[in-house]
Amino acid sequence: MEETPDPRVEFARRLRTLQEAAGLSVRRLEDESVRTPHRRGEKQLGLRRSTIAGMTSQKRPVRPERANFETFIDTCLRVAHENESPLPPNLGDHHAWDAAYLELRDQVDRHPRRPVATRSPPAADPEPQPLPAETGTMPDTITDVDTNNVADDTDDLANDTNDVADDTTSDARRAEKASRPAREKTPPSRRRILLGTSAALAVAGTGTVVPMWLTSSGSGSPATKSGSSFAPAGVGPPSAESAYSAVGRLLSAPISPDDPVWSVAVGMVKGELLAVVGRADGTVQLWDPITGRARSAPLDGHDKPVYSVALAAPIAVSASVDGTLRVWNITTSPPPSVRLGAMIGGGINSVALGTVNGRAVAVSAADDRTVRLWDPASPAATGTVLGARLDSAVKSVAVGTVRGTTIAVTGSEDGTMRLWNVNTRRPGRLLGGHQATIGALAIGTVRGRTFAVSGSEDGEVRTWDLTEATPTGRRLGDRINNAVKTVATGTVNGRTVVISGSDDGAILIWDPATGQRYGNGLTGPATGAESIAIGVLRGRAIVVSGHWDGTIWTWSL
Repeated sequence: MEETPDPRVEFARRLRTLQEAAGLSVRRLEDESVRTPHRRGEKQLGLRRSTIAGMTSQKRPVRPERANFETFIDTCLRVAHENESPLPPNLGDHHAWDAAYLELRDQVDRHPRRPVATRSPPAADPEPQPLPAETGTMPDTITDVDTNNVADDTDDLANDTNDVADDTTSDARRAEKASRPAREKTPPSRRRILLGTSAALAVAGTGTVVPMWLTSSGSGSPATKSGSSFAPAGVGPPSAESAYSAVGRLLSAPISPDDPVWSVAVGMVKGELLAVVGRADGTVQLWDPITGRARSAPLDGHDKPVYSVALAAPIAVSASVDGTLRVWNITTSPPPSVRLGAMIGGGINSVALGTVNGRAVAVSAADDRTVRLWDPASPAATGTVLGARLDSAVKSVAVGTVRGTTIAVTGSEDGTMRLWNVNTRRPGRLLGGHQATIGALAIGTVRGRTFAVSGSEDGEVRTWDLTEATPTGRRLGDRINNAVKTVATGTVNGRTVVISGSDDGAILIWDPATGQRYGNGLTGPATGAESIAIGVLRGRAIVVSGHWDGTIWTWSL
């Protein structure tokens, strides 16, 4: 069968045609782009030559980030107008370009090209039944973003959101991947990629066998700058004792071609650390991030990509582009699931878990511009809209507590960020935001103060002190020259940290108390992280990430 053409190639061809029609060389386009105001403010966003080359490549084009696309189009149209250069009707219409970009993003981000899966369609949903009652106490603060949620033993929790990393896979590699056989539905329970050939085992005090890499210390170079609203007088940078091992270990190779891992959640289940991942093929899978073994086969339930997963034993909740949430009983093997309520009128980008009056709740963020509150114990009930529909699609959500009150923060496509009182279900309060889509959010605590961290396509990671009367976003470090796709919060050696993943493949660690980088980041993956989650096992932070190329990685910090 003839392969469907890559929509990025046609889009890149049109971009290059517009550039040439406007009479702009790559160098001049780079210079002129600095003069083009950002559509969501007067801040200017200059294009780099490498970015322009990637957007217009005829062999290995990338799907441009929205801010870069808008700057490219606006610059070309402005220069053409100033020079009175005639443009064909199909190239000179702002609205037509915006519509074409949205169509491209839907095709590439939500439906990456891959061979048709051989799995059967999801079975019909059974009659909704309440899940087993929780045997323990659900953490007060459970967070998730776009594709992540973390439950750990402390107040510091991690999560993510989600958008799509640019695909820079070569034509040769893509052809080689496409020739691989479709994945089988048997769990790769014997896979030991995580441990490798030289990973010795140690026996912990509880009798659990764990790899030596979990108990060993690495090296890093802590940051030396300070300056943050969370840092009291006299508090300096992390000490040398805060070193960590930056090198990651491969938890899972891609299980099928062109199947990104959009979402990751990590938490303790029956005394063991568990990772739950959601993929572009609509499946959910359970992994043991310590031994490297799959805890389940890829589980059917959604018929479109799973953009977000939230975990709080005994349940996990998955959110999909198909407009549904599913709740999974992860204490059973294999985990059964049931759909929550009815399908809503748009894809669900993010879900987070929390508690209200001792009862588990889920909060979702969706393309239909709604933030909804769901009851996982009442599967037949559709989520209640909090407040009213917003002005643009909601891309990320995180849940936490401030002074005993359950709150949620959301990020939208228009760059706005809101704070919600989940207990009262009233409309969210506008906090401010970014210059582009906020696709990643997390909530944590530092020195007793609850804070949110946001990541955006504008390349910035910001923290927001939610204990302030009027929280203000403060940027961590310098602006990154690529979209931030995922953020998470957790504790490393007793110190609260923020971890971010961006389109350029960098996974950075930040100290919110100083506002600066913490160490040299994490290494190993070949492509940018779409989701990051942090868990805790015997006092050590365990980081798990999912990537555009379908791989899953893990670190012990």
